[in-house]
Amino acid sequence: MIEPPRLRRGNAQVVRSQLALELALNAYAVLGALILVRLALLLLGVDDRVWVGRTIYGVTDPFVWPLTLLPGADRAPLNDATLPDLTMAALVVLVPLGLIARGRR
Repeated sequence: MIEPPRLRRGNAQVVRSQLALELALNAYAVLGALILVRLALLLLGVDDRVWVGRTIYGVTDPFVWPLTLLPGADRAPLNDATLPDLTMAALVVLVPLGLIARGRR
């Protein structure tokens, strides 16, 4: 009978590291999608009186809030989308580009 390979301590560490990476990527994907949906709703002019707007704005407000404390944050260059909303959407796009540009070392 063939014995299954034994797990060493190094293998368990790799499994934990892989799990942490996958959880972080999934969390980033969910947060990024919510931020982009928020931007789309703001560009379309969806108010927070509609259940979709209330839900998305309520979930994403804690992430956008720190940027609203900066000077000039109340400007809305595109419909209802303010500078903090546009900045968060830009960060969602730029973080993966930065990781790709950095590459493996």
